[in-house]
Order: sequence, then C-alpha cells, then structure tokens
Amino acid sequence: MLNLLIFESITANLKNIKKTPKLLSQKDFMSMKMQGKAMVDALYSDLKHIKQLNTTIGKQRFGETALDFFSETISKIDLVWVIAPESDGELERFHIASKKKLWIGSGLQAIRLASNKLETKKYLKSLGINTPDEITFKSLRKKNYTKAVYKPIDGAGTTDTYIIENEKNIFNTLSKKRSCFFLEEWVEGTAYSVSLNCKLSNFEILSINKQYITSNHLGKLFYGGVKPVETKMFKKLYENILPIISLIVANITDLRGFIGIDFILKENSQISIIEINPRLTCSYVGLSKYNKNNTAVKILNSFEINNLV
Repeated sequence: MLNLLIFESITANLKNIKKTPKLLSQKDFMSMKMQGKAMVDALYSDLKHIKQLNTTIGKQRFGETALDFFSETISKIDLVWVIAPESDGELERFHIASKKKLWIGSGLQAIRLASNKLETKKYLKSLGINTPDEITFKSLRKKNYTKAVYKPIDGAGTTDTYIIENEKNIFNTLSKKRSCFFLEEWVEGTAYSVSLNCKLSNFEILSINKQYITSNHLGKLFYGGVKPVETKMFKKLYENILPIISLIVANITDLRGFIGIDFILKENSQISIIEINPRLTCSYVGLSKYNKNNTAVKILNSFEINNLV
C-alpha cells in the first residue's frame, strides 16, 4: 500500500485565509478557490478507487504554513500530487519541499521555465513556435497594435490579466503597472487548451478543450471554464497542434504527468501558443467526469507506478 498526498494550495489553507490575498481581486480569488476544490474532488474521486493507494487530502492546521505542513507530513507519505499555480514560485517551492518523494508532476527545469511567461515565450520562439510578441506601451500608443494583453510574468489563468484596446484601458492599466508584469500582442481567434500526459519525451493527448474567457468594462479578463471539443473539431485541432506539442515535449524534457497548454486558433488555422501549465488544470475535471478510463491511473503509470486497479 502506497500513501499518496493530494495538496491544493488554496483549499488546504482555508483556515488561515481571513481575507482576499493581496494583488488578487475577490472574483479572482473565489474563482481560484472553486477551481481548486473542483480539481481536488475530481482527482480524489479517481484515486480513491485504486486499491494499492491510501489517498489523503492535505489540510493545514490553524497558524500552520504550507511548508510546515510538508515538513511534518512528508515522512509519512510515498507520493506527492500538488495542485498549485506557478505564481510567486509556489509550485517550485512545493517541489523542493517534497524532499525527493515521488513527485507526480513536472521536474524543476520545466516548472521554472513555465513559471516565467516571458522566458517561456522566448524559448518557444527560439524553437520556431508561434507565440504572441512582447510589445511596449509606446508601440501600443502609436497604434502599431490594436489590442494588447497585460499580465503577470508568473501568473496563472486570467488572474490579474487585462485586455487593452483604448486609451481609457491604457490609463487604468498603467496605474497598476509593476515590474512583474508585461504586455503582449492580442491574438484574434478562438481560445483552446490541450491536456497531455507526458512521460519523458513521449506524450498522449488526453483532450482538447474550448476555453470560455470573458472581460468586464475595465478590460479585466475572467476564466469561465472549459469544454471538450466535439470529434470533428478534435481531429482538425489534433492535426494542427500535434507537431507543435511534439517539438515542445522533445525540448522541455522534464515535462511529466498532466500538462496543460493554452493556445489560440487563428482564422487562418494557424496556432499561437499562449502558455504552458506544468501541472493539473481544470480540464482534468471534465476528463474525470466523462472519460471511461481512469485518467489518474494513466498518469501514475507514466511514472512507472504500474499494475494499479
């Protein structure tokens, strides 16, 4: 019997969160909390049926930090499955704190690269992969670009992310400008994500999903969920995205387990990669609900934890 710990950074710490964390809007925080709970519930639902695993969900005590929790708990477990954003180096710190227990997720190199959206962008461009250009406010004011996206370098999802398309938006966004933010061109098209199970330089496409993203009058973007695409659209997207994913996985060699890649399908059928998420994403919830095969078993098998039933 193997002891597996699921740890989700927000829902594990609700006893210690008395108000919305700094730099997060109330709506962003509530969205992250709901997404975190949905992912934990889906993952636990899949893992609890595996006879060879004793699965627990991590919960911090009042006044206890996440790292304190890990230090006390790590000696009692065999496998660690952390659900946490890349923001502020959080996922990286959890990886280090796992103290060489079997980490169900990507290695440190992939986490560090994907945690920095600018470095990810530069690396993808060096591979010849299309991704939005980084731009300046000066070029936007000169109308070299009609729209832009302003977001944190280490952000996750649509947290603290804005679309800029007029002078009012520029003024409002500049008032929030911080060194940890950057500006990139807006890519017209439809937003999708692809969910992968990665094992060294190999991978399996688990699902391709349409993303629902909205904005308010200030240009603030909000994540509205995902839905797996239908078979006809899946085949079209699969053919377009497959060579790009192959190139990414072949070069970022420690992408492991569940990976989410966000992209835009342009009207000319070209693909622009937005970011790489080296962790479980909300797409897992749909896979858990609708996939006849246990997705968690597939992922654990990619870490050579075999013969699970």
